[in-house]
Amino acid sequence: MSSKDEALWRRSASELAALIRSKEVSSCEVVAAHLGRIEAINGSINAVTRVLADSALAAADAADGSEPQGPLHGVPFTIKENIDLAGTPTTQGVPALAAAVASVDAPVVERMKAAGAMALARTHLPEFRLRISTVNPLHGRTFNPWDKGRVAGGSSGCEAAALATGMSCIGLGNDIGGSLRTGCRVLW
Repeated sequence: MSSKDEALWRRSASELAALIRSKEVSSCEVVAAHLGRIEAINGSINAVTRVLADSALAAADAADGSEPQGPLHGVPFTIKENIDLAGTPTTQGVPALAAAVASVDAPVVERMKAAGAMALARTHLPEFRLRISTVNPLHGRTFNPWDKGRVAGGSSGCEAAALATGMSCIGLGNDIGGSLRTGCRVLW
């Protein structure tokens, strides 16, 4: 991984959108940097369950060849596995739903795409997002990136882990009983 790639995965979504808009970097470079980071770190924390490299790179190439299509034009994002992303399983973290492929995007995914962002990867969650820790029988355990003796907390803890480690610059999680808030607390 080059130093430029490292610098890119350390940037926020808004910084990356500005760099892409000004053509200082390409969307393909940004996606490649995040894919490289996923490859380098995910094996040790297990936050990402499905990498969408081919479709993300194709979308990045299309973004680079067009005028900006929204505030997140060319920026990759991750999606928790209980949010529908057309063409991928919405597993809810359970083996029985491992092949439950969504036919349409959830409204929040549609909105991200309308803002110009592109799907990069799916992230882990506990079974039916009903646990305080990110462990499930389908994908196993997601570890806290700073302390392997702990798990990422809350059902959106894997999104928090992906963001905290630079595998993603923006991600879709959700919160019913503290998922986002607990995930961040346990990580830090």
